[in-house]
Amino acid sequence: MSVDTRKLIMGDWSRIVRDPLDVLRLAFAGGAAAFAVAGDVAGAFNLLLGFAVLVAARLANLPRLYDLAVIVALVFTQWGEALNVYDALDWYDRVVHVVVPMLSAQVVYLCLARIEVMPDPRGPTLPRHEAGMFVAVFALGLAVGALWEIFEYTSDAVFGSQLSEGNADTVGDLVADAAGSLAGGALMVLWAERGWGSVRRIPGENRREDTIA
Repeated sequence: MSVDTRKLIMGDWSRIVRDPLDVLRLAFAGGAAAFAVAGDVAGAFNLLLGFAVLVAARLANLPRLYDLAVIVALVFTQWGEALNVYDALDWYDRVVHVVVPMLSAQVVYLCLARIEVMPDPRGPTLPRHEAGMFVAVFALGLAVGALWEIFEYTSDAVFGSQLSEGNADTVGDLVADAAGSLAGGALMVLWAERGWGSVRRIPGENRREDTIA
């Protein structure tokens, strides 16, 4: 890969917009502004909330792949809500309940590894350690899904939002959460086997992220 091509793909372009991931982040802010101008307050709020989470992810200097994972998860949830995709496509909600736990559980695990609550995948691992990572990520994914179902129930009870469509819908969502969490656990083990760990992005640096854990 030439220097120019690497910089185009990996950054850093500038202090404000570093790389293509920041362009995707800014699309949330631009979308929120467009929805606000159109008078769609709910759509604007959803995208603005997503943008706030993505700014926090940027400040965390996640490995690029997991930074992208956060963006993808929020594209499914926030853009899906803003564009009413949940209502237009019956199967979309199930897809979201697979993708979001699969991606978010790994990000949560890496953040916990950084503060030494969980073992860092970058260190030497034995099969039993990888099994522990798999179980931890699987449990985190299930927790993410369960917390969302609690939010839906609370929102429906307090605000009459009608997010939940009944017991069958809730159980189906939890099954999808479990499937995504299993996939997330497997991907975390693969990440650990490659020894990449919870490496941080260094501002101004666009080479391979094999820096401090």
